[in-house]
Amino acid sequence: MIMNRVPEQAVLPMPMRELITPTEAADILRLTRTHGCNLRRLDPAHAKRLARDMTSGGWDDRIPEVISLCDHGACLQGQHRLEAVVISDTARSFLVSRDVPHDSAANMDNGKARPMALALGLVGVERGRKEICSAVRLLHLYDEERTKSPWSSWRNTRYTTSEILRFYDARYRDLPDFLPLMYTLRTGLHAAPAASLACAYLISRGGGDADASIEFIEGLASGANIGTKDPRWVLRRWFNNPNRPRRGSTISALQMGMIIKCWNLWATQSTWEIASMKPSERLPDVKRFAPSSVHRSSGVPRLESLPSIAPQQRAQRARGAHDSALPFSLAQ
Repeated sequence: MIMNRVPEQAVLPMPMRELITPTEAADILRLTRTHGCNLRRLDPAHAKRLARDMTSGGWDDRIPEVISLCDHGACLQGQHRLEAVVISDTARSFLVSRDVPHDSAANMDNGKARPMALALGLVGVERGRKEICSAVRLLHLYDEERTKSPWSSWRNTRYTTSEILRFYDARYRDLPDFLPLMYTLRTGLHAAPAASLACAYLISRGGGDADASIEFIEGLASGANIGTKDPRWVLRRWFNNPNRPRRGSTISALQMGMIIKCWNLWATQSTWEIASMKPSERLPDVKRFAPSSVHRSSGVPRLESLPSIAPQQRAQRARGAHDSALPFSLAQ
């Protein structure tokens, strides 16, 4: 019988399950700094995100990721997890491999990064996982931070994969239903996917009228049958402006704020002279649609003057919104 022999250099210490206390984690990190065994810089923000997971119930001790310690007792791999133990002041269970050779650190963390959106596939999300991940982050910031901080400061906030999954499961499990409206806004305005999906969700959730929210989004995306006094006409000019911000970590928050502002004005039959959003502003709440037989700013009959739409027709209209979107042009 021929046995496949493992190369001697591939034999490493067997990982053992250990409970690491905050004091032990601090000692390992002190040895790491003293001996300079880990050249990777510690990212305090990432360690804080992991600590949030540990204190909120989002951390899973069953994850088979090894804490690798050298013969000094210093950390070659896992310093962010150890720092999170110190920050959270909670003991956690890890697989720990001791007396790992120093030169093995050169091959650590060389695998392909696992996309955050992949985790949504494990909970049954089939389409638009990347866009949904980004929208969940944006929606959580909107729901939790809009009364505390301006939109321009949101770029500094990041969440772990487990946090995104927890937010999605707790509040936003119906986000996939709004993907057709997201495609409508993204196609018609060239808006950021996260902003498009978040706005479709927020306007439908808080606007109080499903038909009105669809009419607003379709008109904003296509520019059809809207007058120059309609807030959507003003916002389309802002999106068509070649000098508008197009890149950056806060572009989705900016676009979301602009679209919500536009909805609030349209829903209350108000006008908008110049579309703008100051960096110091906090994003507004979504106002409920105010029924009126005629839109005062554009003269376009509102939905109340049209035949009522059955629920199944409304669903078909939402599903077909992407197909009905028209490319915008500077002439509109």
